[in-house]
Amino acid sequence: MRRISENWTMPEHMDLVEDVIGCIRPDDEELLGWYRNYAERQKKRLAFDVDYVRRFADPTAKLLEFGSTPPILTVALTRLGMSVTGLDLKPERFRSAMNAQELRIERVDFETERLPLEDGRYDVVIFNEVFEHLRINPIFTLREARRVLRPGGTLMLSTPNLTSWKGWYFFAVKGRLAPDIYGQYDKLGKIGHMGHVRVYSVGEVATFLERIGFRVTVVIHRGEFQSAIRWRKRLGDTALRALPRLRTSFSLIADRVP
Repeated sequence: MRRISENWTMPEHMDLVEDVIGCIRPDDEELLGWYRNYAERQKKRLAFDVDYVRRFADPTAKLLEFGSTPPILTVALTRLGMSVTGLDLKPERFRSAMNAQELRIERVDFETERLPLEDGRYDVVIFNEVFEHLRINPIFTLREARRVLRPGGTLMLSTPNLTSWKGWYFFAVKGRLAPDIYGQYDKLGKIGHMGHVRVYSVGEVATFLERIGFRVTVVIHRGEFQSAIRWRKRLGDTALRALPRLRTSFSLIADRVP
């Protein structure tokens, strides 16, 4: 298993992602504040996501993305000429953007429903920032992801890191592993998808994927130290460069075992 520490220089596709963010918006005006906040906080991570897809996926690959709204990554990859099909619990939240951008996003509850897709159809499955939201049975969902991925195909999964500096801080100082459990569950009714059920370590997710039928080949340690105080951020970034396993999130690149 190869380990990579994310480079904190500006992502190659940052301009593309910022342009996409400005071109789409939710149909429900009540979701606009949430969307703008999400886009601002996640745009650098999403730009790196585009970089990694370009790095680990063939340009002609058929991509399947779980959790496609807001469809920022979906639109960015489509603009780069890649073939992307999305899956989401409530894609109608961005129906106008989907139509304007000619996106293929299927409405499906992939926690409980078999995917309406044939076996081995896709070359790459993107499962970014979804695993921590699964509240019923991740085994079912990831087995379905494996089923529609061709043998030897690639799974790209990203999720927050339980053993990050932030995780240790919340546990040691705040006495909890999440900032607001009630608020995470309340998101299902307010914005149309579940918040974070729990956060996992690299080892937990890697072992889980291996038992599903994947072989993890690459771990990418991701995320910068977050502080508005300049000296504290510099100190934190220095520490995370030396100890990348304390970064706030990670990506796993895995092959589907035949």
